Amino acid sequence: MKLKKMAALLLAGAAMLGTLGCGGSGDKPAAADNKQSLKGKELVMYVSFHEDTAKDLARLFKEETGCEVKFIRLPTGEAMARLMAEKDAPKADIWLGGTADAHELAKAQGITEKYVSPNDSMVPEQYRDKDGYWKGVYLETLSIGVNVARFEKEFAPKGIAMPTKLEDLLNPAFKGEIIMPDPAKSGTGYTFLSSVLQSMGDEQGWKFLKELKGNVAQLTPSGFTPAQKVGAGEFLITVNFLSDQTLINNKGQKLNRTVYPDAGWSMCAVSKLKTTAHDDAAKAFIDFMMTKEAGDSMAKTANGIACNPQSTVPQGSKPLNELPLFAKYDFAKAGEVKTALCEKFAAL
Repeated sequence: MKLKKMAALLLAGAAMLGTLGCGGSGDKPAAADNKQSLKGKELVMYVSFHEDTAKDLARLFKEETGCEVKFIRLPTGEAMARLMAEKDAPKADIWLGGTADAHELAKAQGITEKYVSPNDSMVPEQYRDKDGYWKGVYLETLSIGVNVARFEKEFAPKGIAMPTKLEDLLNPAFKGEIIMPDPAKSGTGYTFLSSVLQSMGDEQGWKFLKELKGNVAQLTPSGFTPAQKVGAGEFLITVNFLSDQTLINNKGQKLNRTVYPDAGWSMCAVSKLKTTAHDDAAKAFIDFMMTKEAGDSMAKTANGIACNPQSTVPQGSKPLNELPLFAKYDFAKAGEVKTALCEKFAAL
């Protein structure tokens, strides 16, 4: 199956996620049959999503296997830079999180290696690399997030409409009120950049991005930071992943969240690094990440829709087949042209 067909298959399979999301399952980590089989061993991870999610997954894996888990949290871009620098002498065993296009790039650069897990069948084929180098662990989509309190107080009285599509962000009234993740450093930011160009085409896409950048006050290394700052009222608007915005909203900092037409989307993925020091532990952890138990943890701690269709769907989430996603988004193409696109965006 080619990666460029993944998006269409994702939408076809999304109904299954909605139907089976809360169903029971006998899924167990492969290591569960030999509980504590890795006791006294160690696993080292680079993690490119929420620290709370990584902590919970590490706790569950240790309970199943006895393996000690250490991790360093790095935004996707920083993780990729470190992995490139350490390519010939890796200091970690697993890269967990980060967008699928970034894992595709790591595959192309020879940083990761193929691993066919005995638990692969727990995750539909369209959520896994066809060559076995990376596995999707949860799905996420881009969304426009707006601070409700500030908008209703400062902008609605002036007759300004709530932004619900990307073109709305070009309104001069929003100049200096938009914060977004940096495409060169954040997988979230790069998903936005590449999906805009793929959906709008080069000419229209670059024209839009240049105008938008004029309204953006700050670009951040982390994809999560913009949601935090918009929630706190430091800025009015962001475009980042819906799961991050929902996390902030659920903490009481109300955000209006809109998945806009032709929204970019991605999967957080997991890959095994090449020539690792803890090979057995790395493989066992990937086995574990395919299970319902791991999916339930990600739904609870990150509001992510797990790639295992037996896992719980986050409360308040819509099935992906009800969201206006850009179905033709091509992960492989996005990974191939990342450096060139980021350099051009920085020069705007």
